[in-house]
Amino acid sequence: MSCGVFCNFLYASVLFSSQFLYRGEGGIKKMESKHLPRLFQDQHRFDAAYKIYHAHWDMLGVYSKWVDRVFDEAVVRSIQAKLDEKEELRVLGVGSGAGEPDYMMLEKVTKRFLRINNRVVEPTPLLLDQYRALAQSKAHELQGVMCDWRQQTIEQYEKAGDLTKFHFISAVQSLYYVDNPESTLMYMYERLEPGGVMLVAIISEDSGCVRYWNHFPSLHDQSFTVVNSAIIRSWLDRRGILYTRYNQPAPFDITDCFDQASEEGSLLLDSLTMVLNFRKTAPEDLQTSLLDYFANEKKDGGKVFIDADWDAIVVSKPLTQ
Repeated sequence: MSCGVFCNFLYASVLFSSQFLYRGEGGIKKMESKHLPRLFQDQHRFDAAYKIYHAHWDMLGVYSKWVDRVFDEAVVRSIQAKLDEKEELRVLGVGSGAGEPDYMMLEKVTKRFLRINNRVVEPTPLLLDQYRALAQSKAHELQGVMCDWRQQTIEQYEKAGDLTKFHFISAVQSLYYVDNPESTLMYMYERLEPGGVMLVAIISEDSGCVRYWNHFPSLHDQSFTVVNSAIIRSWLDRRGILYTRYNQPAPFDITDCFDQASEEGSLLLDSLTMVLNFRKTAPEDLQTSLLDYFANEKKDGGKVFIDADWDAIVVSKPLTQ
């Protein structure tokens, strides 16, 4: 699923821990949460928090700029150099969410290839329905694209044993919620045709979000795997797989978190911590520690931002191994 504890990751399944920890000056300290309620337990508030999250972090805008500036040269032209434009282009999206990033890429690809088979592996029914609706609404722009919908996790898809290979495979902000990110990464690489291209969009190890996760290690869900660009690259390096890294700055406005009277700020805190009504249910010392930490993030024009920088890692599979 693409987007929620950073974009649509909010739509992933979430678990909870009975304790929260933070790293103070004296080292790691425990904060008993007494089983704080989780955001996913209230669908209405969950959806509201998701909307506020998107409003404060224009991930799709940042991604759109990357697609316009880099994607055509880094991905499309590379594939086009090895595949005749009259042949069918096979595309696989892993955890494609509601489909917005996929649509941006497909729109570019349709200008180069006449026939595209777009297989979508996404386990969340709501997101898959939203992707279908998007594809229908953009049918004119996606002429020649046939979508193959698979409501499955990537693990379920792999277990089913489909041996289809693809010219382009993408995992946009989705490797956080797979059982074994390294295994999934290598499965994706195996499913690439020789000469094919794999794109992994993942949070940068230099991101302020990674520092936040490390500072409050139990404020993210156990279902969320803390994997970042450096870890992905190390797995590729160890196997001698070449790649190109494209860093994308993505400031995330957290100013409203400091306004106790702001309902948007309350929803934003819920989305960042995945705690339902964080301001009402979290211990006071946890709230103070969190806001003190955020207060030290970047400030610009009276606003406070946390860096949500991410990397696009592009792998081109050699024609011969």
